[in-house]
Amino acid sequence: MSLISIQFFAFLALLLLIYYTIPSKWQWLVPPVFSILFYISYGVGQIVMILSAVLLTYGLGLGLNHVDDRFHALRSECKDKEARKAYKAECTKWKKRMMLAGLLLNFGIWAAFKFMHIFSFSPLGISIYTFIGAGYCIDVYRAKYRAERNLLRYCSFMMFFPHIVQGPFSRYDALGKTLFVRHAFDFDHLEQGMLRLLWGCFKKLVIADRMLVVINTILPKDSGYGGVYVFLLFILLPIQLYADFSGYMDIVAGVCHMMGITLQENFMQPFFARSIDEFWRRWHITLGAWFKDYLFYPISMSKIVQKFSTRCKKICPPAMVRLIPSYIALFFVWSATGLWHGSSPNFLLWGWINLFCIVSSMQLKPVYGKIRQRLHLSEDNKCLHLVQMIRTFLIFGFAEMVSDVRSVHGIMMKCRSLFLEHNWRLLCRPMELFPGLEGRDLLLMAVGVLVMLLLDILKERGLKPYDAVGRVPVLPRYVCYVILFYAVLLFGYAGAGAAGGFMYEQF
Repeated sequence: MSLISIQFFAFLALLLLIYYTIPSKWQWLVPPVFSILFYISYGVGQIVMILSAVLLTYGLGLGLNHVDDRFHALRSECKDKEARKAYKAECTKWKKRMMLAGLLLNFGIWAAFKFMHIFSFSPLGISIYTFIGAGYCIDVYRAKYRAERNLLRYCSFMMFFPHIVQGPFSRYDALGKTLFVRHAFDFDHLEQGMLRLLWGCFKKLVIADRMLVVINTILPKDSGYGGVYVFLLFILLPIQLYADFSGYMDIVAGVCHMMGITLQENFMQPFFARSIDEFWRRWHITLGAWFKDYLFYPISMSKIVQKFSTRCKKICPPAMVRLIPSYIALFFVWSATGLWHGSSPNFLLWGWINLFCIVSSMQLKPVYGKIRQRLHLSEDNKCLHLVQMIRTFLIFGFAEMVSDVRSVHGIMMKCRSLFLEHNWRLLCRPMELFPGLEGRDLLLMAVGVLVMLLLDILKERGLKPYDAVGRVPVLPRYVCYVILFYAVLLFGYAGAGAAGGFMYEQF
Protein backbone atom coordinates (compact mmCIF):
# COMPACT_ATOMS: atom_id res chain seq x y z
CA MET A 1 0.00 0.00 0.00
CA SER A 2 1.76 3.13 -1.24
CA LEU A 3 1.77 6.17 1.04
CA ILE A 4 0.43 8.20 -1.87
CA SER A 5 -2.70 6.32 -2.90
CA ILE A 6 -6.46 6.36 -2.38
CA GLN A 7 -6.14 3.16 -0.34
CA PHE A 8 -3.68 4.77 2.06
CA PHE A 9 -5.79 7.88 2.62
CA ALA A 10 -8.84 5.67 3.29
CA PHE A 11 -6.65 3.65 5.67
CA LEU A 12 -5.53 6.86 7.40
CA ALA A 13 -9.10 8.20 7.71
CA LEU A 14 -10.26 4.95 9.32
CA LEU A 15 -7.24 4.95 11.64
CA LEU A 16 -7.95 8.51 12.86
CA LEU A 17 -11.66 7.81 13.27
CA ILE A 18 -11.05 4.78 15.49
CA TYR A 19 -8.06 6.40 17.26
CA TYR A 20 -10.14 9.31 18.54
CA THR A 21 -13.44 7.50 19.19
CA ILE A 22 -12.16 4.44 21.03
CA PRO A 23 -11.99 4.73 24.86
CA SER A 24 -8.75 6.54 25.70
CA LYS A 25 -7.34 3.67 27.80
CA TRP A 26 -7.34 1.47 24.67
CA GLN A 27 -6.05 4.17 22.31
CA TRP A 28 -2.45 2.92 22.34
CA LEU A 29 -3.64 -0.40 20.86
CA VAL A 30 -4.77 1.24 17.60
CA PRO A 31 -1.29 1.92 16.09
CA PRO A 32 -0.03 -1.71 16.40
CA VAL A 33 -3.26 -3.12 14.93
CA PHE A 34 -3.13 -0.77 11.96
CA SER A 35 0.63 -1.35 11.59
CA ILE A 36 -0.05 -5.07 11.21
CA LEU A 37 -2.74 -4.35 8.61
CA PHE A 38 -0.32 -2.04 6.80
CA TYR A 39 2.32 -4.76 6.66
CA ILE A 40 -0.16 -7.44 5.59
CA SER A 41 -1.08 -5.25 2.61
CA TYR A 42 2.45 -5.94 1.30
CA GLY A 43 2.09 -9.71 1.76
CA VAL A 44 1.93 -12.27 4.55
CA GLY A 45 5.66 -12.97 4.24
CA GLN A 46 6.40 -9.39 5.29
CA ILE A 47 4.53 -9.68 8.57
CA VAL A 48 6.29 -12.99 9.33
CA MET A 49 9.69 -11.33 8.84
CA ILE A 50 9.08 -8.32 11.05
CA LEU A 51 7.42 -10.42 13.78
CA SER A 52 10.52 -12.63 13.83
CA ALA A 53 12.71 -9.54 14.37
CA VAL A 54 10.32 -8.27 17.06
CA LEU A 55 10.35 -11.56 18.98
CA LEU A 56 14.13 -11.90 18.71
CA THR A 57 14.93 -8.44 20.09
CA TYR A 58 12.11 -8.60 22.65
CA GLY A 59 13.46 -11.88 24.02
CA LEU A 60 17.04 -10.60 24.03
CA GLY A 61 16.03 -7.50 26.00
CA LEU A 62 14.23 -9.58 28.62
CA GLY A 63 17.15 -12.00 28.81
CA LEU A 64 19.60 -9.16 29.48
CA ASN A 65 17.36 -7.86 32.27
CA HIS A 66 17.05 -11.37 33.75
CA VAL A 67 20.84 -11.73 33.93
CA ASP A 68 21.12 -8.29 35.53
CA ASP A 69 18.45 -9.05 38.12
CA ARG A 70 19.86 -12.49 38.95
CA PHE A 71 23.39 -11.27 39.57
CA HIS A 72 22.22 -8.13 41.34
CA ALA A 73 20.36 -10.34 43.83
CA LEU A 74 23.44 -12.49 44.38
CA ARG A 75 25.68 -9.45 44.87
CA SER A 76 23.29 -7.82 47.34
CA GLU A 77 23.30 -10.94 49.52
CA CYS A 78 27.09 -11.17 49.45
CA LYS A 79 29.13 -9.15 51.96
CA ASP A 80 32.58 -10.01 50.61
CA LYS A 81 33.99 -7.27 48.34
CA GLU A 82 36.01 -9.63 46.15
CA ALA A 83 33.03 -11.92 45.69
CA ARG A 84 30.90 -8.95 44.67
CA LYS A 85 33.48 -8.04 42.02
CA ALA A 86 33.45 -11.62 40.80
CA TYR A 87 29.65 -11.56 40.51
CA LYS A 88 29.81 -8.33 38.55
CA ALA A 89 32.43 -9.75 36.17
CA GLU A 90 30.35 -12.90 35.69
CA CYS A 91 27.25 -10.81 34.99
CA THR A 92 29.12 -8.75 32.37
CA LYS A 93 30.47 -11.91 30.74
CA TRP A 94 27.02 -13.47 30.41
CA LYS A 95 25.51 -10.24 29.06
CA LYS A 96 28.27 -9.92 26.47
CA ARG A 97 27.70 -13.50 25.32
CA MET A 98 23.97 -12.92 25.00
CA MET A 99 24.44 -9.64 23.17
CA LEU A 100 26.95 -11.14 20.76
CA ALA A 101 24.71 -14.13 19.97
CA GLY A 102 21.59 -11.96 19.62
CA LEU A 103 23.21 -9.31 17.43
CA LEU A 104 24.90 -11.91 15.22
CA LEU A 105 21.53 -13.57 14.62
CA ASN A 106 19.77 -10.23 14.12
CA PHE A 107 22.31 -8.85 11.64
CA GLY A 108 22.86 -12.28 10.11
CA ILE A 109 19.23 -12.41 8.97
CA TRP A 110 19.57 -8.86 7.62
CA ALA A 111 22.78 -9.75 5.74
CA ALA A 112 21.18 -12.88 4.25
CA PHE A 113 18.49 -10.76 2.61
CA LYS A 114 20.66 -7.72 1.90
CA PHE A 115 23.73 -9.35 0.37
CA MET A 116 23.13 -13.04 -0.33
CA HIS A 117 19.69 -12.75 -1.98
CA ILE A 118 18.96 -16.36 -1.05
CA PHE A 119 15.21 -15.78 -0.79
CA SER A 120 12.66 -14.90 -3.44
CA PHE A 121 11.40 -11.66 -1.85
CA SER A 122 12.82 -8.57 -0.16
CA PRO A 123 11.39 -7.80 3.29
CA LEU A 124 9.98 -4.28 3.47
CA GLY A 125 12.06 -1.99 5.70
CA ILE A 126 14.32 -4.80 6.97
CA SER A 127 17.31 -2.46 7.28
CA ILE A 128 15.21 -0.09 9.38
CA TYR A 129 13.71 -2.49 11.89
CA THR A 130 16.89 -4.55 12.17
CA PHE A 131 18.85 -1.48 13.27
CA ILE A 132 16.05 -0.09 15.46
CA GLY A 133 15.79 -3.43 17.29
CA ALA A 134 19.57 -3.67 17.66
CA GLY A 135 19.70 -0.14 19.10
CA TYR A 136 17.00 -1.06 21.61
CA CYS A 137 18.93 -4.13 22.78
CA ILE A 138 22.18 -2.17 23.10
CA ASP A 139 20.41 0.46 25.20
CA VAL A 140 19.03 -2.26 27.48
CA TYR A 141 22.52 -3.82 27.70
CA ARG A 142 23.93 -0.44 28.72
CA ALA A 143 21.14 -0.11 31.34
CA LYS A 144 19.84 3.06 29.71
CA TYR A 145 16.34 1.75 30.47
CA ARG A 146 14.63 -1.49 31.41
CA ALA A 147 13.39 -3.85 28.71
CA GLU A 148 9.70 -3.60 27.86
CA ARG A 149 7.86 -6.58 29.34
CA ASN A 150 4.56 -5.94 27.53
CA LEU A 151 4.96 -7.64 24.14
CA LEU A 152 2.13 -5.66 22.55
CA ARG A 153 3.67 -2.36 23.61
CA TYR A 154 7.01 -3.46 22.18
CA CYS A 155 5.28 -4.49 18.94
CA SER A 156 3.68 -1.07 18.84
CA PHE A 157 7.13 0.54 18.95
CA MET A 158 8.92 -1.78 16.54
CA MET A 159 6.13 -2.11 13.97
CA PHE A 160 4.93 1.51 14.05
CA PHE A 161 4.17 1.85 10.33
CA PRO A 162 5.14 5.54 9.83
CA HIS A 163 8.80 4.90 10.72
CA ILE A 164 9.33 1.31 9.66
CA VAL A 165 9.54 1.73 5.85
CA GLN A 166 12.13 4.51 5.53
CA GLY A 167 12.83 5.66 9.06
CA PRO A 168 13.54 7.69 11.07
CA PHE A 169 15.58 5.42 13.35
CA SER A 170 13.43 5.90 16.44
CA ARG A 171 14.71 5.24 19.97
CA TYR A 172 12.42 3.39 22.37
CA ASP A 173 12.80 5.89 25.22
CA ALA A 174 12.01 8.86 22.93
CA LEU A 175 9.14 7.46 20.83
CA GLY A 176 7.62 5.57 23.77
CA LYS A 177 7.05 8.84 25.66
CA THR A 178 4.64 10.02 22.98
CA LEU A 179 3.41 6.71 21.53
CA PHE A 180 1.90 5.17 24.67
CA VAL A 181 0.28 8.21 26.25
CA ARG A 182 -3.36 9.24 25.68
CA HIS A 183 -4.03 11.89 23.05
CA ALA A 184 -7.22 13.95 22.99
CA PHE A 185 -8.49 15.15 19.64
CA ASP A 186 -6.86 18.46 18.69
CA PHE A 187 -8.06 20.23 15.55
CA ASP A 188 -4.83 22.27 15.31
CA HIS A 189 -2.79 19.05 15.29
CA LEU A 190 -5.06 17.61 12.62
CA GLU A 191 -4.78 20.74 10.48
CA GLN A 192 -1.00 21.10 10.78
CA GLY A 193 -0.47 17.38 10.20
CA MET A 194 -2.60 17.42 7.06
CA LEU A 195 -0.72 20.48 5.77
CA ARG A 196 2.63 18.76 6.26
CA LEU A 197 1.31 15.59 4.62
CA LEU A 198 0.17 17.61 1.57
CA TRP A 199 3.54 19.36 1.39
CA GLY A 200 5.32 15.98 1.42
CA CYS A 201 3.08 14.79 -1.42
CA PHE A 202 3.89 17.98 -3.35
CA LYS A 203 7.65 17.45 -3.00
CA LYS A 204 7.34 13.83 -4.09
CA LEU A 205 4.87 14.13 -6.97
CA VAL A 206 5.57 17.58 -8.37
CA ILE A 207 9.36 17.75 -7.93
CA ALA A 208 10.97 14.36 -7.30
CA ASP A 209 9.05 12.27 -9.85
CA ARG A 210 9.63 14.79 -12.65
CA MET A 211 13.31 15.12 -11.84
CA LEU A 212 13.73 11.35 -11.75
CA VAL A 213 12.60 11.13 -15.38
CA VAL A 214 15.53 13.36 -16.42
CA ILE A 215 17.97 11.45 -14.19
CA ASN A 216 16.89 8.05 -15.54
CA THR A 217 17.40 9.35 -19.07
CA ILE A 218 20.91 10.70 -18.44
CA LEU A 219 22.29 8.26 -15.85
CA PRO A 220 22.81 4.94 -17.73
CA LYS A 221 26.39 4.61 -18.94
CA ASP A 222 25.26 3.81 -22.49
CA SER A 223 22.72 6.68 -22.59
CA GLY A 224 24.97 8.85 -24.77
CA TYR A 225 24.57 11.82 -22.44
CA GLY A 226 27.94 13.19 -21.29
CA GLY A 227 29.71 16.48 -20.68
CA VAL A 228 27.30 19.07 -19.29
CA TYR A 229 24.74 16.34 -18.59
CA VAL A 230 27.11 14.75 -16.06
CA PHE A 231 27.46 18.10 -14.30
CA LEU A 232 23.67 18.34 -14.37
CA LEU A 233 23.53 14.99 -12.55
CA PHE A 234 25.62 16.46 -9.72
CA ILE A 235 22.86 19.07 -9.28
CA LEU A 236 19.74 16.99 -9.91
CA LEU A 237 20.61 13.89 -7.89
CA PRO A 238 20.81 15.63 -4.46
CA ILE A 239 17.69 17.71 -5.10
CA GLN A 240 15.67 14.74 -6.38
CA LEU A 241 16.71 12.51 -3.48
CA TYR A 242 15.98 15.29 -0.98
CA ALA A 243 12.51 15.97 -2.44
CA ASP A 244 11.74 12.23 -2.44
CA PHE A 245 13.17 11.28 0.95
CA SER A 246 12.24 14.40 2.91
CA GLY A 247 8.84 14.30 1.18
CA TYR A 248 8.30 10.86 2.70
CA MET A 249 9.40 12.18 6.10
CA ASP A 250 6.94 15.07 5.83
CA ILE A 251 4.13 12.62 5.05
CA VAL A 252 4.80 10.30 7.99
CA ALA A 253 5.54 13.20 10.37
CA GLY A 254 2.22 14.72 9.28
CA VAL A 255 0.41 11.43 9.94
CA CYS A 256 1.97 11.24 13.42
CA HIS A 257 1.17 14.89 14.17
CA MET A 258 -2.50 14.24 13.40
CA MET A 259 -2.38 11.51 16.06
CA GLY A 260 -0.58 13.74 18.56
CA ILE A 261 2.58 11.61 18.26
CA THR A 262 5.99 13.28 17.83
CA LEU A 263 8.36 11.66 15.35
CA GLN A 264 12.02 12.64 15.36
CA GLU A 265 13.07 14.97 12.52
CA ASN A 266 15.39 13.46 9.94
CA PHE A 267 16.42 16.54 7.93
CA MET A 268 17.57 20.02 8.88
CA GLN A 269 18.11 22.09 5.69
CA PRO A 270 21.12 20.00 4.51
CA PHE A 271 21.93 22.15 1.47
CA PHE A 272 23.04 24.96 3.80
CA ALA A 273 25.87 22.77 5.14
CA ARG A 274 29.40 24.09 4.60
CA SER A 275 31.19 20.73 4.83
CA ILE A 276 30.40 17.07 4.25
CA ASP A 277 30.64 16.45 8.00
CA GLU A 278 28.03 19.14 8.68
CA PHE A 279 25.94 17.89 5.76
CA TRP A 280 25.58 14.48 7.40
CA ARG A 281 24.56 16.12 10.67
CA ARG A 282 21.66 17.64 8.73
CA TRP A 283 20.81 14.76 6.35
CA HIS A 284 19.31 11.45 7.50
CA ILE A 285 20.03 12.64 11.03
CA THR A 286 18.80 9.55 12.84
CA LEU A 287 20.94 7.17 10.75
CA GLY A 288 24.04 9.23 11.55
CA ALA A 289 23.10 9.32 15.23
CA TRP A 290 22.65 5.52 15.24
CA PHE A 291 26.13 4.92 13.81
CA LYS A 292 27.65 7.52 16.15
CA ASP A 293 26.16 6.01 19.32
CA TYR A 294 26.44 2.31 18.50
CA LEU A 295 29.52 2.09 16.28
CA PHE A 296 31.70 5.23 16.34
CA TYR A 297 32.00 5.67 20.11
CA PRO A 298 32.43 1.96 20.98
CA ILE A 299 35.22 1.60 18.38
CA SER A 300 37.02 4.89 19.07
CA MET A 301 36.95 4.30 22.84
CA SER A 302 37.88 0.60 22.69
CA LYS A 303 41.07 -0.57 24.40
CA ILE A 304 42.56 -1.92 21.16
CA VAL A 305 42.17 1.38 19.30
CA GLN A 306 43.41 3.42 22.27
CA LYS A 307 46.51 1.23 22.59
CA PHE A 308 47.19 1.51 18.85
CA SER A 309 46.88 5.29 19.10
CA THR A 310 49.36 5.36 21.98
CA ARG A 311 51.90 3.36 19.96
CA CYS A 312 51.63 5.86 17.11
CA LYS A 313 53.03 8.67 19.26
CA LYS A 314 56.57 7.80 18.17
CA ILE A 315 55.89 8.18 14.44
CA CYS A 316 52.98 10.68 14.17
CA PRO A 317 52.59 14.34 15.14
CA PRO A 318 50.66 14.91 18.39
CA ALA A 319 47.75 16.56 16.55
CA MET A 320 47.29 13.46 14.38
CA VAL A 321 47.66 11.03 17.31
CA ARG A 322 44.65 12.59 19.00
CA LEU A 323 42.57 12.01 15.86
CA ILE A 324 43.68 8.44 15.09
CA PRO A 325 40.87 6.79 17.15
CA SER A 326 38.34 8.97 15.30
CA TYR A 327 39.84 8.08 11.92
CA ILE A 328 39.71 4.34 12.64
CA ALA A 329 36.13 4.56 13.89
CA LEU A 330 35.09 6.71 10.89
CA PHE A 331 36.49 4.07 8.52
CA PHE A 332 34.21 1.43 10.02
CA VAL A 333 31.25 3.83 10.22
CA TRP A 334 31.43 4.87 6.57
CA SER A 335 32.13 1.36 5.34
CA ALA A 336 29.05 0.19 7.26
CA THR A 337 27.00 3.16 5.99
CA GLY A 338 27.91 2.26 2.42
CA LEU A 339 26.97 -1.38 2.92
CA TRP A 340 23.72 -0.34 4.62
CA HIS A 341 22.74 1.50 1.44
CA GLY A 342 23.53 -1.41 -0.87
CA SER A 343 25.63 -4.51 -1.50
CA SER A 344 27.28 -3.30 -4.73
CA PRO A 345 30.94 -2.13 -4.61
CA ASN A 346 29.88 1.36 -5.74
CA PHE A 347 28.08 1.87 -2.41
CA LEU A 348 31.27 1.04 -0.55
CA LEU A 349 33.12 3.51 -2.78
CA TRP A 350 30.40 6.07 -2.02
CA GLY A 351 31.03 5.61 1.70
CA TRP A 352 34.78 6.00 1.27
CA ILE A 353 34.32 9.23 -0.72
CA ASN A 354 32.42 10.69 2.23
CA LEU A 355 35.09 9.32 4.59
CA PHE A 356 37.89 10.91 2.54
CA CYS A 357 36.16 14.32 2.53
CA ILE A 358 35.51 14.26 6.29
CA VAL A 359 39.01 13.07 7.25
CA SER A 360 40.65 15.54 4.84
CA SER A 361 38.62 18.37 6.34
CA MET A 362 39.64 17.34 9.88
CA GLN A 363 43.31 17.05 8.95
CA LEU A 364 43.49 20.27 6.92
CA LYS A 365 41.50 22.45 9.34
CA PRO A 366 44.63 24.35 10.52
CA VAL A 367 45.64 24.93 6.89
CA TYR A 368 42.21 26.34 6.03
CA GLY A 369 42.52 28.69 9.01
CA LYS A 370 45.88 30.04 7.76
CA ILE A 371 44.50 30.53 4.24
CA ARG A 372 41.58 32.53 5.62
CA GLN A 373 44.01 34.70 7.59
CA ARG A 374 46.12 35.34 4.49
CA LEU A 375 43.02 36.34 2.54
CA HIS A 376 41.67 38.37 5.47
CA LEU A 377 38.43 36.37 5.53
CA SER A 378 36.52 35.84 8.74
CA GLU A 379 34.59 32.63 9.43
CA ASP A 380 31.37 34.65 9.15
CA ASN A 381 32.12 35.92 5.65
CA LYS A 382 28.95 35.39 3.58
CA CYS A 383 30.76 34.89 0.26
CA LEU A 384 32.92 32.22 1.88
CA HIS A 385 29.79 30.55 3.26
CA LEU A 386 28.24 30.49 -0.21
CA VAL A 387 31.36 28.97 -1.80
CA GLN A 388 31.53 26.31 0.93
CA MET A 389 27.83 25.44 0.50
CA ILE A 390 28.18 25.09 -3.29
CA ARG A 391 31.33 22.98 -2.89
CA THR A 392 29.61 20.67 -0.37
CA PHE A 393 26.52 20.35 -2.56
CA LEU A 394 28.57 19.37 -5.64
CA ILE A 395 30.69 16.87 -3.68
CA PHE A 396 27.52 15.21 -2.40
CA GLY A 397 26.12 15.23 -5.95
CA PHE A 398 29.26 13.52 -7.25
CA ALA A 399 29.07 10.91 -4.48
CA GLU A 400 25.41 10.25 -5.33
CA MET A 401 26.34 9.70 -8.97
CA VAL A 402 28.95 7.16 -7.84
CA SER A 403 26.32 5.30 -5.80
CA ASP A 404 23.77 5.31 -8.65
CA VAL A 405 26.08 4.26 -11.51
CA ARG A 406 26.34 0.53 -10.90
CA SER A 407 29.89 -0.12 -12.20
CA VAL A 408 33.34 1.39 -11.82
CA HIS A 409 33.64 1.46 -15.62
CA GLY A 410 30.41 3.43 -15.87
CA ILE A 411 31.63 5.94 -13.27
CA MET A 412 34.90 6.43 -15.16
CA MET A 413 33.04 6.90 -18.45
CA LYS A 414 30.82 9.57 -16.92
CA CYS A 415 33.75 11.44 -15.35
CA ARG A 416 35.77 11.22 -18.58
CA SER A 417 32.94 12.67 -20.66
CA LEU A 418 32.64 15.59 -18.23
CA PHE A 419 35.98 16.92 -19.47
CA LEU A 420 36.09 15.62 -23.04
CA GLU A 421 32.61 16.40 -24.38
CA HIS A 422 32.24 20.08 -25.20
CA ASN A 423 28.48 20.62 -25.10
CA TRP A 424 28.25 23.31 -22.45
CA ARG A 425 26.34 25.56 -24.87
CA LEU A 426 23.28 23.46 -23.92
CA LEU A 427 23.09 25.49 -20.71
CA CYS A 428 21.26 28.06 -22.82
CA ARG A 429 18.82 25.45 -24.19
CA PRO A 430 16.79 24.12 -21.25
CA MET A 431 14.53 21.94 -23.38
CA GLU A 432 17.57 20.01 -24.64
CA LEU A 433 19.27 20.10 -21.26
CA PHE A 434 16.39 18.30 -19.53
CA PRO A 435 15.56 15.34 -21.79
CA GLY A 436 12.31 13.48 -21.15
CA LEU A 437 10.31 16.49 -19.94
CA GLU A 438 7.97 18.79 -21.81
CA GLY A 439 8.03 22.58 -21.30
CA ARG A 440 5.09 22.52 -18.87
CA ASP A 441 6.72 19.84 -16.71
CA LEU A 442 10.03 21.69 -16.69
CA LEU A 443 8.32 24.89 -15.53
CA LEU A 444 6.40 23.09 -12.77
CA MET A 445 9.56 21.37 -11.58
CA ALA A 446 11.48 24.66 -11.48
CA VAL A 447 8.70 26.43 -9.56
CA GLY A 448 8.48 23.52 -7.10
CA VAL A 449 12.24 23.61 -6.44
CA LEU A 450 12.14 27.37 -5.85
CA VAL A 451 9.24 27.04 -3.37
CA MET A 452 11.07 24.21 -1.57
CA LEU A 453 14.26 26.30 -1.42
CA LEU A 454 12.36 29.33 -0.12
CA LEU A 455 10.79 27.33 2.70
CA ASP A 456 14.18 25.90 3.66
CA ILE A 457 15.65 29.42 3.76
CA LEU A 458 12.87 30.51 6.11
CA LYS A 459 13.43 27.44 8.33
CA GLU A 460 17.19 28.08 8.35
CA ARG A 461 16.44 31.57 9.66
CA GLY A 462 14.43 30.14 12.52
CA LEU A 463 10.90 30.41 11.17
CA LYS A 464 8.56 27.47 11.75
CA PRO A 465 6.35 27.46 8.62
CA TYR A 466 3.62 25.19 10.00
CA ASP A 467 3.22 27.35 13.12
CA ALA A 468 3.32 30.52 11.02
CA VAL A 469 0.55 29.24 8.74
CA GLY A 470 -1.66 28.68 11.79
CA ARG A 471 -1.49 32.41 12.57
CA VAL A 472 -2.83 33.39 9.13
CA PRO A 473 -6.55 34.39 9.09
CA VAL A 474 -8.94 31.52 8.39
CA LEU A 475 -10.09 32.46 4.87
CA PRO A 476 -6.68 33.01 3.21
CA ARG A 477 -5.28 30.04 5.13
CA TYR A 478 -7.87 27.65 3.74
CA VAL A 479 -7.49 29.14 0.26
CA CYS A 480 -3.80 28.18 0.48
CA TYR A 481 -4.75 24.65 1.60
CA VAL A 482 -7.08 24.26 -1.38
CA ILE A 483 -4.42 25.58 -3.76
CA LEU A 484 -1.84 23.13 -2.38
CA PHE A 485 -4.32 20.25 -2.56
CA TYR A 486 -5.17 20.96 -6.19
CA ALA A 487 -1.52 21.55 -7.04
CA VAL A 488 -0.75 18.03 -5.83
CA LEU A 489 -3.81 16.61 -7.58
CA LEU A 490 -3.41 18.42 -10.91
CA PHE A 491 0.36 18.74 -11.22
CA GLY A 492 1.52 15.46 -9.68
CA TYR A 493 3.59 13.80 -12.38
CA ALA A 494 1.97 10.76 -13.96
CA GLY A 495 3.83 10.60 -17.26
CA ALA A 496 6.02 7.84 -18.64
CA GLY A 497 8.74 6.99 -16.15
CA ALA A 498 6.89 8.24 -13.09
CA ALA A 499 8.53 6.77 -10.01
CA GLY A 500 5.47 5.66 -8.08
CA GLY A 501 7.05 4.47 -4.82
CA PHE A 502 9.67 6.15 -2.66
CA MET A 503 13.33 5.47 -3.36
CA TYR A 504 14.24 4.34 0.17
CA GLU A 505 11.50 1.69 0.29
CA GLN A 506 14.08 -0.78 -1.03
CA PHE A 507 15.96 -0.52 2.28
